[in-house]
Amino acid sequence: MDEIDRVIIAALQQNGRISLSEIGRRIGLSHVSVRRRLNNLSKNILKVTVGLNARRMGFHLAIVSAEVETPKRLQEIIRVLLNCPRIIFLAKVTGAYNLMAIMIAENMETLNAMVEHCSVRAYEGIRRSEVVIAEAPIIPKYLPVRMVVDRSSDVAPCGMECGECIRYKHEGCLACPATKYYRGPL
Repeated sequence: MDEIDRVIIAALQQNGRISLSEIGRRIGLSHVSVRRRLNNLSKNILKVTVGLNARRMGFHLAIVSAEVETPKRLQEIIRVLLNCPRIIFLAKVTGAYNLMAIMIAENMETLNAMVEHCSVRAYEGIRRSEVVIAEAPIIPKYLPVRMVVDRSSDVAPCGMECGECIRYKHEGCLACPATKYYRGPL
């Protein structure tokens, strides 16, 4: 990656809809040259994606750190969480904990339900966990929230049955966006 690549990336970060011709005008290249560079970047280090404005969507975050008892159980939990539409960040970490997840919710009732019943800390094999609740982030303003198109399932990807959940029944939780029970904006 060179200085021209950094300028292209910065232009896209400011406005993902900027034309290649406009980027080219700014740096003195043709749109064909910009496209070639962008294609090369896309093969290795860049992915152009859509993010949702966290503040406008009213998102709250739960930052969950957990200590999973064995490496095997850690891998099993990660496999389950990979399909959770509410997780926007998932990483193995070192230190007091070995797993960190950042989850989004549309309101505090749903966030509380997630933290108590549906988050990382609810899984078997978790020795201890810590949760930090946050408002919509200042940076990044736009979050990589996954849109679920098929909402025909009775069961969430994590195995939870939202339709049977007492918090859902009392209209506190909006349910998982991957189920037919979901009643939120995503």
